[in-house]
Amino acid sequence: MNSLQVNGTELACVERGEGQTIILVHGAIGDLRSWESVAIKLAARYRVVTYSRRWHYPLYGATNDAGYTAAIHTADLLGVMEHFGPSHLAGHSYGAALCAVAALQRPGLVKSLVLAEPSLFPLLQFSAEGKQAEAEAAAASAHVPELLKQGQRVRALHEFLNIILGTNGAERIPALGQEVMLDNLSTLGPMLAEMRADSLFTPQHAAAIKPPTLLLDGEHTPAIFRITIEEMQRAIPNARRVTLPDLSHGLHLENPTLFAETVQEFLAQFQKQPAIA
Repeated sequence: MNSLQVNGTELACVERGEGQTIILVHGAIGDLRSWESVAIKLAARYRVVTYSRRWHYPLYGATNDAGYTAAIHTADLLGVMEHFGPSHLAGHSYGAALCAVAALQRPGLVKSLVLAEPSLFPLLQFSAEGKQAEAEAAAASAHVPELLKQGQRVRALHEFLNIILGTNGAERIPALGQEVMLDNLSTLGPMLAEMRADSLFTPQHAAAIKPPTLLLDGEHTPAIFRITIEEMQRAIPNARRVTLPDLSHGLHLENPTLFAETVQEFLAQFQKQPAIA
């Protein structure tokens, strides 16, 4: 494990493989280990970069509700992109949202995008179904910060997973994946507070995304993610959507082999060799 100095902070980073660079950006309560299985598979053909976002394992640092913002995480991602040069970007959930915004801000550094269920929830405000789904998710998650304050860490995690993965959501995530989440649970409260803050991402923003884009969602994902993906599919001019069977929101954790193979098939268009079977 190495580290990068970005925007005055140190970010843990791992590089694997050779070839065109793909940067993997983890989502909520994750870290670079969240991508371990996918990164190993992709490294057979690509230079794969995984990093832990600011305040996530192993270089935690102090945070609070006011400090944990998408703007800071986007700036850090841009710093990582500048270090490695033009790259393919792939992100999951919160990380996918960061990738989308980074592609708008620095399109010249982005060869392609893989957006796995981005948490760009402002897009939910453009349909009645989306507004209802967002209200229901907000109501369901309202008690999670209080559980964290009470020190009920495992219960808080499982309640959160039930919201983003569906009933008995924790059963979809391997034990190692849950260990990673518990290691980063201190970021959940600040992240939820930030997600409820005013933010702006419209279909017009999505329509301005220029790099070739793969949109990934799970067959059984909750409505907030499905509707968001549908809005992005309608808006992004150069997008392809693939729905992964039998999966929910934890795509790369639930079936890393299928996730990696789907990404490889998409990236094959950018190189002469066929994708790995």
